[in-house]
Amino acid sequence: MFNIIFWVLTLLSLALFGGAIYLVARALLKKLNRDQGTDMSTQEPWAATTAKGTAKNTTLLKALTIGILSIVALLPLGIIMDMTSDREMLYNSVVDEIGRSWGEQQTLSGPALVIPYSYFVMQEEVSNDGKTRHEVKRTYQDELVILPKKLSLDLDLKHDFRTRGIYQSLVYNAALNGQADFRLNRYDIPNLIAFDNQNARLVFGVSSNQAIDKVEKIEVTGDSVLLSGSLMSGTGLTTGGLEKGFNQGIQVGEASDFSVNFAMTLRGSQSISALPLGEQTLLNIHADWPHPSFKGLLPAEREITANGFTASWNISHLTRNYPQEFIKSNQSTLTEVVANAMLFEPVTHYGKIERSVKYGLLFIVLTFIMLFIFELGQKTSLSTVQYMLVGSAMALFYLLLLSLSEHLTFLQAYLIAACIPVLSVSAYVGSATASLKRGAIVGTMLVSLYAVLYSILQLEDYALLMGTGLLLVVLLVLMFITRHQPKDTVQ
Repeated sequence: MFNIIFWVLTLLSLALFGGAIYLVARALLKKLNRDQGTDMSTQEPWAATTAKGTAKNTTLLKALTIGILSIVALLPLGIIMDMTSDREMLYNSVVDEIGRSWGEQQTLSGPALVIPYSYFVMQEEVSNDGKTRHEVKRTYQDELVILPKKLSLDLDLKHDFRTRGIYQSLVYNAALNGQADFRLNRYDIPNLIAFDNQNARLVFGVSSNQAIDKVEKIEVTGDSVLLSGSLMSGTGLTTGGLEKGFNQGIQVGEASDFSVNFAMTLRGSQSISALPLGEQTLLNIHADWPHPSFKGLLPAEREITANGFTASWNISHLTRNYPQEFIKSNQSTLTEVVANAMLFEPVTHYGKIERSVKYGLLFIVLTFIMLFIFELGQKTSLSTVQYMLVGSAMALFYLLLLSLSEHLTFLQAYLIAACIPVLSVSAYVGSATASLKRGAIVGTMLVSLYAVLYSILQLEDYALLMGTGLLLVVLLVLMFITRHQPKDTVQ
């Protein structure tokens, strides 16, 4: 609301300033015409005249009026821009809400092996009388977290859409297959009493537990045995990256090697990430969505086709700063290095509309210039009110585009919305000039203009180049049309 008030006040100030300039210029031109023997009081300001001096003055006033109308056009364009931002914010909030219901952006980590252990600390205490001191051995509990020697993850993503009202959100179903190889050594921990290898656990980090559909298998091969019982929610860790997920009890040997094979299906939206917890981590992601965006560590290999993409990472533990084994109480974080793939929607219709509105003033001005060139070339004249109505039809195009794009594809919405100014303005000019041919000429110019605008919206990387080229073409045409305008004479 504040932005709208600011726009209104700014444009009113500009309009008053422009109006003052217009009145001063008109008064000066009237005085000049009286000095030359021409009385403008009996003529319409935009009426065609055969006198060279009056023709020059009329052209100047018409150009000044077009400039003022172009500034006034900023008001409806600003309001439409605010409406577009509001609708986009509503769309994003709905997408986030769908993501929370279906499954948010997923970050996968693990598995990691957690082994409880006990240790002692010798503490000096003072007796009750305060005279004697003696040492007391106190026992504490902690856990050792061991990351895999080698970790392989394969993710297969299938995209889908979920709708709410007129909005839809891009989501996915993910099938995860993985293998983790562990190599246990004899760990030197100060004041160690014993490891509780009988009650170790495997922890699997998942950032959004409610989106886990099914854990299909967890199998162990080697000198370790899974404990009986179902999977348990939570990890029991506060380590960043492993604080959410689930765990499975396991019994391990003191110095043994074993492998864990696991598979699960889960849901998510927008993106999926994996933490490279292995000393060597191999990650493969395949998706049926053709627009990926990669963040964090970029894939070593990737292939993008019209049917989807495949990306592969081969990550060494040297890319991060945390060790392969650490104590739970050390409060380590594992999220400093991440491999991320986003199912990216290249340009939403709101993004295209916002970009088109940014070009709105340019295209309204270009339409006014084309009509001005049309007047000069066809020896006809349009009034100020007619210019205002043409500008209103041009501004209405963006509002129609916004409303239609929420129900139709962007191309369909664009074609329908563009028909309004093309047909209405060309018919209006044809009726105002009593010439079907002149209306057809204006319609052809408008079709060309909207075709260029659509091309600019589609070719985002070359938008500035095309816009600059369009301005150059219009300038050259305007210079060509006005090359025979009456010249000033020195008296």
